[in-house]
This record gives sequence, structure tokens and C-alpha cells, in this order.
Amino acid sequence: IYPRLFLLLPGCCLLCRTGRPHAQRAMGKKAAAAPEPAPVAEVEKPPEPEPEILHGDFVFQDGSTYSGQYMKKGEAICLHGQGLLHTGPEEYDGAFAEGMYKMGKFTSCSGAIYSGSFKGNKFHGVGHYRWPDGREYRGTWKNGDMHGLGEYLNFSVGADKKFTGFSIGGEFSSTEQEQEEAKKAFLAEYSSQFEQSAIAALRDLAERATADGAPADYLVPQDGDAAKSTTEFIAGPFPEPAESAQALVQAFAARLAEGAEQPLEVTVYTGLGEPSRLDRQRLKKPQLQMAGQAVEFYAANAEAGSLQMVVLVNVSPEYDVEQTKWKLVHCQVVPAAS
Repeated sequence: IYPRLFLLLPGCCLLCRTGRPHAQRAMGKKAAAAPEPAPVAEVEKPPEPEPEILHGDFVFQDGSTYSGQYMKKGEAICLHGQGLLHTGPEEYDGAFAEGMYKMGKFTSCSGAIYSGSFKGNKFHGVGHYRWPDGREYRGTWKNGDMHGLGEYLNFSVGADKKFTGFSIGGEFSSTEQEQEEAKKAFLAEYSSQFEQSAIAALRDLAERATADGAPADYLVPQDGDAAKSTTEFIAGPFPEPAESAQALVQAFAARLAEGAEQPLEVTVYTGLGEPSRLDRQRLKKPQLQMAGQAVEFYAANAEAGSLQMVVLVNVSPEYDVEQTKWKLVHCQVVPAAS
């Protein structure tokens, strides 16, 4: 029900590959060896045209209509940017990315309304769904299904009209036992994904660190758009480069190795009341929603002058663990003995 729209303008053609005809085998005397073919000069491919973001109105063959931004690259165009798409009784009003729904409001033929993010034209990330009968769900989604922590409204009759809990793959139950099982299953899946992603980032940071500190892509700049994109998720203060010097972070990350004598303690923050060594007031986004997710690394019994704690935060706006963008937001060094 969420078709990908990708159009080709008139005049485009399909490229086909033709074979070279086989010579018929001659009878009788053996022919002289054919001369070596002359080398074929490589033809440089013309550079790909730069995409243009334009605005227009379209009527498609099935009667669907679109008004808004689109991207033109050569002779190919696709919906890209803000726009309004009508497909029969259904409507989508929001952002497109290369022909796919990205973030917006979808109204189905039944009258149900979804407002939130999409992936692969499916509800994915954080979204609000309202049924025609007044029931509502506000929470996280995965591949079109309610999945994770959310708030359910008007599902019961009486005073208790709001319930907060977990669903798995679109399945939800409010009983205490099944809620505990759903919570356990979701946290195991989610925490494992983000723990492994953050561990890979910390190892990469340590490998690329220099005597001056962590690579620039992990540090929070003092100003500019990159700084704003981080402070949307977490407040400072942020580490100075010297706090993530090569010797410090490599010794710290070495405790991630399998069989390490004193392995790092890794905690994926959930916001569900677990103890935290980081000031939680710094976190500006709810946890367990991918964007803004924080992961803590802690070295017990760290020696004076060495790193004891590191916190990474995912500042990617994408609700996708494969597109995380980790920033080093906290470093704690054990003070030297006085």
C-alpha cells in the first residue's frame, strides 16, 4: 500500500548488450593465425549529472496525484523532499527520500492515521497511530509493526484509559507476566544491537586516535551545525581532545578484548530506572528509541591517570542501528594521587 514511485521521462532508453557473431568453421587447409586485435582505447564515461531538486505537479497512470518537490538526475526523476501524494482514498503528506516515504502523515482508506517516520515505506522508528474508533498508540515501530516501548490510549473502558508497555512484532498484551516477557525480549534484542554498534565505534575510535586525541568525527565541535546536531540529543560539557589521547583510549579499549582480565562493563541506557554514572539530566531524548541512545563503558579498578569511563551517544536522526553516528560525550580519567 506504500508504492515506490520512480519515473522515467520520455526519451530514455534501455541499454542492451549484443554478442559478436561466430565465424563459420572452414573445411580444408588450416587458416593462418589471425592477427592480434588492436587494443581498444578506453572511453571515458561522462560524469553523472548532478541531481536537481525541483517542484511540480504530477498525475500518474493509476489516477494518483502528487504536488511537491522531486529530484531530477539526468532523465530520471523521483519524489524527493516535501510533498502531498493522493492514491485513491489514501493520502501521504510529508517528506520523501528517493521515492520512499521518510517522515510524515499517512491516512489510510479506513480513516486510520499514522504520523511518524518510515523505512522502506513501512512504519519504522517513532510514530503515532490512531484507529478510526479512537484507540491510539504512541511509541516505536519496526518494519510496519508496533515494536518496543509505547503508550496505548483508549484500549480499555473506564478510568484507566492509558497504558505504557512493550509490544513485540505487533503483538501486545497487558497482563503482567506477558508484559515482563515482552520487555525482556525487546531489551535483549535492542541492547545487543546497540552494544555491538557502540563497541565497534569505540574500537574504531581507539585505533584511529592520535597523541592529540580522538578522530574529529567522534569529537563534538564547539560550534556550527555539527555541534547543534549533537546538542539536540545531549547537553555538555564535552571532552577535550586531550582526554581521548591515543595512549588513554587504546589502553581502555584493550579491555574489550575477549578474555580480558578486567573487561569493561558496558551499559545500554534504557531510562527504566537503572543506575547511571552519567548525569541523566544531560540526555535530551528518551532512551530505547535509537536516535539519542547512550552507551556507557566503565573500567572498574582503573589506575590513576587512566580512563575510567566513556559514554558514547548516537546522534544520527535515522531510526536505524545500521546508520548510527556515535559521538564521544563523556570521558572520565582517574585523578593522579596527590
